[in-house]
Amino acid sequence: MLAAASSILALGARGHWLMDLLANFRVQYALYLVAAAVLFFLCRNFRWAGITAVVAALNLWIIFPYLVPLPQSSESKKEGSESFRLMNFNVLSSNQRYGEVMDYMREQDADFVFVLEASPEWQPYLEKMKDLYPYQKNEIQAGNFGIALLSKTPFQKVEVSEYTDSIASIDALVLVGGKRVRLIGTHPYPPINAKVSRLRNIHMQKLAESITQERMARRTIVAGDFNMTPWSPHFKDFLSTAQLEDSAKGRGVMPTWYVLPLFSFGIPIDHICVSEGIHIDDRGIGPDLGSDHRAVWVDLRVVDEADQ
Repeated sequence: MLAAASSILALGARGHWLMDLLANFRVQYALYLVAAAVLFFLCRNFRWAGITAVVAALNLWIIFPYLVPLPQSSESKKEGSESFRLMNFNVLSSNQRYGEVMDYMREQDADFVFVLEASPEWQPYLEKMKDLYPYQKNEIQAGNFGIALLSKTPFQKVEVSEYTDSIASIDALVLVGGKRVRLIGTHPYPPINAKVSRLRNIHMQKLAESITQERMARRTIVAGDFNMTPWSPHFKDFLSTAQLEDSAKGRGVMPTWYVLPLFSFGIPIDHICVSEGIHIDDRGIGPDLGSDHRAVWVDLRVVDEADQ
């Protein structure tokens, strides 16, 4: 039972990068093990039915916070500014469906858009979006780590940070309904071996610490391709240190990578996380537009409370 063994090994995700990779597939393990438990039961193999059911329950318990709708929070009852939309999209540097991606962005009409893997080939198309997004911070790079922030409104401040050498993250301060909001877009290395897995974890830890240092100054939204799922202990460490909430929590599992027709192996590695003082009204993902990722968008409100 490969799914059962992987489920147990993934409990050691904090200790080894390969086990952390296994932890990304909790949803798939749960589905396969529930099916296996039913089949074993129908075959009257009650011992294996029980074993697979227990391990399936372990996986369901881990993903449970994402499956059950959240109760209405006190923040949702506060008056806030008008809703605004933020979108995050890893467009894939080699993707040539430029027109479809730009059309989708116009259709979504988000107020702020982080574009990941913004390679030189994408630059002229981002420039064409200036009628809708006149304010842009574009860190164009060859390869997979270019990044851009498109905005309908002026930046109060915008700068580039590096939590990993030569990988740009964009850190902007904007006004939403007269209130200051910090927007951060980031894209750490994918965990393809022990070295870059460690660099990814360090990247996210440094980012979390920078958010903590600025916490008293403003509300914060972090978006990007984190190259980790919510089931990774490193993702949980990031949320805990930065004191952020995952916008997907309580809204179902929405896989963003890899785009496949049946999506049975898709995993959610593209995230938008928010601090206190920001209420999540809605969340969704986009269609297949040629990238191996899907866009993530959220509708948000800044709740009324005194600015720090």
